[in-house]
Amino acid sequence: MSIVLNKKINNIEISKRKKKTIKVFIAGIGAVGGTLINLIRKLDHSEFYIHIAGICNSNKVIYNPESNDPKTDLIVSGENLNWEELTDSLVRQKKGNLVFIDATGNESVARHYLKLLSHGVHIVTPSKHANTFEQSYFDELVTFPAKGLSQYKYETTVGAGLPVLKTIQSLVESGDKITKISGVVSGTMTYIFNQLQKGNSFSEIVKEAKELGYSEPDPRDDLSGEDVARKFLILARTSGFTFERADIKVESLIPDDLKNLSLGDFLTELPAYDKIWKNRHSKALVNNKKLRYTGVFTAEGLNIGVQEVPSDSPLGNLSGTDNLIQIYSKRYAVNPIVIQGPGAGKEVTAAGVLSDILEIGRFSS
Repeated sequence: MSIVLNKKINNIEISKRKKKTIKVFIAGIGAVGGTLINLIRKLDHSEFYIHIAGICNSNKVIYNPESNDPKTDLIVSGENLNWEELTDSLVRQKKGNLVFIDATGNESVARHYLKLLSHGVHIVTPSKHANTFEQSYFDELVTFPAKGLSQYKYETTVGAGLPVLKTIQSLVESGDKITKISGVVSGTMTYIFNQLQKGNSFSEIVKEAKELGYSEPDPRDDLSGEDVARKFLILARTSGFTFERADIKVESLIPDDLKNLSLGDFLTELPAYDKIWKNRHSKALVNNKKLRYTGVFTAEGLNIGVQEVPSDSPLGNLSGTDNLIQIYSKRYAVNPIVIQGPGAGKEVTAAGVLSDILEIGRFSS
């Protein structure tokens, strides 16, 4: 038995040596980061072996864990985290296709991207922060792949694992011009309005969305419309247009009186506004329509808010946490490209991140 086991281990090691190694550092080991670790552990790819060179949470960091299956609960035994020191360390060990995965959702981490990219560290991120800072910051980030120095992948910032941004980039690179993008890009909002049409109260739906993990820990981050606004800003910028966040008109679903309350007080007071949403839904129903939280982008601007859509339309038929994005261009002026599917969830997002990592492996030395 010992001889057979040793032979198997040796074969695994030989197999790894034949494959191209991609080193990754995973920042943020919560829902998406933790799921990504599991996907990497189970991956048996014919071309690549992904080595986890380190992990960190908001307080601790572990470099070169002993196995490729780091137990996230061991992070407490790691070194204290300092972002300047961490990025300096990553720059020093960049040789060998090092990819920095930012699954933190932390604005300050996103401000380190230029430093990493300029020193040859690749970046893959589902975080929307970097792409929605000032336009000039976004413009710098997307120049690095063209320089051949490092790759910057952010497919999962819109649509989770759906190939939305890849499609837009392919159209633009082939000489097409995007003229309009519209649709639903929030799985949380799809869930909320689908439950509303079932007769459930708005306040209970919001609490349920939080408990099921569909919303952000504070549902107001979704209800404010900020998440959708950021996604449409990324869509517009990726399409080659120049917009700032201040240019976007956004309808917030948060009552003004509840904006500054604690989360607990917000959830306690929210039922007072259930009647407003019941009436709004009933009004749409009379017209054979449904409520959807949509976004529209054209060269003239971006508008985000609640819209009444025909019940039998593609948007009206959305279910679960589905997204539906319609892309119009000069080539697709009459019938748009339609991309539909789950737009939220740690599994599809982590799978999208993994796909970006493998793509970097294919095009890096």
